[in-house]
Amino acid sequence: MTARRIWLGLVLAVPVACNKGASADTPPSSTTTPLPPGTVQLEPPEMAALSIDTVRERKQRVVATLPAQLLLDEDKTVRVLSPVTGRVRTLDARPGDDISAGQPLLHIVSSDLAQAQSDKLKADAASLQSTTQLVRSESLYVHKVIALKDLEDARSQAAQDRAEAERAGQRVRQLAGGQGDQNTAPGDFVLRSPIAGEVVDRQANPGEEVSADAGNPLFTISALETLWVTAQAYEQNLTHVHRGQHLVFTTAAMPDHRYDAVVTYVGGALDSTTRTAIVRATLANPGRVLKAATFGDVRLYAPDTSHVVAVPVTALVTSGQQTVVFVQTGPTRFLRTPVSVGDDDGEMASITDGLKAGELVVSRGSILLQGRLTTGS
Repeated sequence: MTARRIWLGLVLAVPVACNKGASADTPPSSTTTPLPPGTVQLEPPEMAALSIDTVRERKQRVVATLPAQLLLDEDKTVRVLSPVTGRVRTLDARPGDDISAGQPLLHIVSSDLAQAQSDKLKADAASLQSTTQLVRSESLYVHKVIALKDLEDARSQAAQDRAEAERAGQRVRQLAGGQGDQNTAPGDFVLRSPIAGEVVDRQANPGEEVSADAGNPLFTISALETLWVTAQAYEQNLTHVHRGQHLVFTTAAMPDHRYDAVVTYVGGALDSTTRTAIVRATLANPGRVLKAATFGDVRLYAPDTSHVVAVPVTALVTSGQQTVVFVQTGPTRFLRTPVSVGDDDGEMASITDGLKAGELVVSRGSILLQGRLTTGS
């Protein structure tokens, strides 16, 4: 009887053990909703790899893209020459220095200035003497000691001497630039900057002889907060170019920056060799990050009334025979959308079909989404 009870207990225990093993090996069932065709779902951390832009109507279009170069703003640039002949004694400014208006650039030992100062001293002495003589002559004439003719001669001489003293003084002020320096030695000319700016170039060295009639400037000074951007417009572009037109300058030296400006000058004649006309604009240069002689491109824009929408060219992806973009349909969900592309200026592309204003598209990271669809992950 006892053996029968033990056997019955073993038989009843076997199904229980089998059921426990079955529940441990069988995973719980789950249901996953499949994504619609062409849809990509990202995890929230992956969104950092994307940039999203809003589709907008294009307000202006590119009418010309031209090679361009940055130049010094000639309206704020001065090339300083010496008004006197002499030898450079000391230099007070060097290329790269920021200077203020009236700041000394160099000192010149000048025989021209020394001669002018000597002439002024002589003229002042002669004027003083003739003025004293005139006072004496007037007194003598009152007492009828001299004739009227002698008085008139004294007056004429005094007037001539005053005029000569004034001329000599003007000559000294001209050579000295109106400095009026009292602590400089005779013949020591101080060349000063007429404007505030940066010393861009220097063509003078201590001990060098300089001449008043030399054609080469000793210093070039420019306010670099603005630069000129100049482009060469071809004949076929000139119908689209006019003063007041918006342009954008880009350069490989600053690939992540766009510089907006307005056309201020369009050449009135074509270059006989290149058959191009100069187009110029003044470009703001905050921080002086742009340098003169930098090459780049300018895009000239004109108003666009076609009401066509546009997206960045980086939003476009070629998929087989189609061009597609990815439209954001949820916080982390995107739909591949075929589009028809109109013109493309290298920065923005017009979309003639497939998108409407206000939609959100991926402008950076479209390749990542396309790869997800291709691999099926």
